[in-house]
Amino acid sequence: MPSLSAQKLIRKLRQRKYRWQERLFVAEGPKLIEDLIASGLSPESLWSSNNFPGSEEIEEDLLSKLSHLSTANQVIGIFPFPKIDASVENRILILDGINDPGNLGTLLRTADWFGFQRVICTTGTADIYNAKAVQSTMGSLGRLRIDYASIPEIQQELVDYQIFIAEMHGQEFNSLSADGLQKLALVMGSESHGPSADWKESGTLITIPRINESGIDSLNVGIAGGILMQHFAS
Repeated sequence: MPSLSAQKLIRKLRQRKYRWQERLFVAEGPKLIEDLIASGLSPESLWSSNNFPGSEEIEEDLLSKLSHLSTANQVIGIFPFPKIDASVENRILILDGINDPGNLGTLLRTADWFGFQRVICTTGTADIYNAKAVQSTMGSLGRLRIDYASIPEIQQELVDYQIFIAEMHGQEFNSLSADGLQKLALVMGSESHGPSADWKESGTLITIPRINESGIDSLNVGIAGGILMQHFAS
């Protein structure tokens, strides 16, 4: 059973400022926690209502009260922020103002799948350690280097990268090739506003062409990111 201080900590970690202050986040559910452990993260504490390996017991009603999700999922754990230094960073995903935690987590999972070794989020992007975002990563959180920085800081760091910026009025992405590009960064902006204007002079604007005259005004950013990451994977 979690102590009163542990219960207090779990509740505090609902808030972004406390997660970053303590550099801890909460993960829930057997599959997600198994994936995080398999990726190399070690939980500081684990509690389970169904004898999950390495966990302490917790009653279901208390688990429901402590859960950060709408429906509690058998296991809850506290994990430290991952400390990952990618030995190779030839593919970087930049997320600019992605506000939906579910989309954010999906983009990280997709980056992991297509071999993007690092994700940099602008300071206006949702918190990757939000419970919904953590759920959506399905363990990729423990395999990627993830940073938050301002756009000028990112641009200064990536001066020797070829930058592609996803934008509705850009060049068709499939007319471009990533062959021979050792250092490539892909910028994905929010569905509602697209990438910040601060990016427009930093690289090549690209778009995913429509195949027909559909009235849909944009793709979900997670889907668009997957299409582009597959094309530009090394």
